[in-house]
Amino acid sequence: MTRQRTQRAIAGPVLIIVCTLHTAVGVLASAPALGEALAGGWYGAMTIDLEVALWFLMTGFFGVVAGLGMTALEHAGRLSWPVSIALLVIALIGVAAAPVSGFLFVLVAAVIAVVQSVRQGHQRATADPGEGEAPAGTVLEHSSRSGSSRV
Repeated sequence: MTRQRTQRAIAGPVLIIVCTLHTAVGVLASAPALGEALAGGWYGAMTIDLEVALWFLMTGFFGVVAGLGMTALEHAGRLSWPVSIALLVIALIGVAAAPVSGFLFVLVAAVIAVVQSVRQGHQRATADPGEGEAPAGTVLEHSSRSGSSRV
């Protein structure tokens, strides 16, 4: 049994770092409002001040989860185009709406993801044998009514 080599993950870890920093900045910037909301009971505590904190926390946590998924896909050599293009579209919309923001860092992760998708697609294409062909060194066996033979 051959051991498959694990691919190097880049885009996923970059996204995790960006989103972890995003969450930390949100918590630090909104610490007073978050403290009041937690002290007074979180349920129904939404205020204008907390909207910013919620934006930072929710998008940061979601980005970390997305980064973990992307990392697993990268390690498996299966980071697909839809995942990479979706991240790129999200980053471009964010950069267009807020040019001087953390979306610039998400854009970096998205470009890396697209490059990883291209690389991994090429690696899969060269590693997969053509239809009906067996990889070199493979012994094919088939049986017939008169006996079995090896190809």
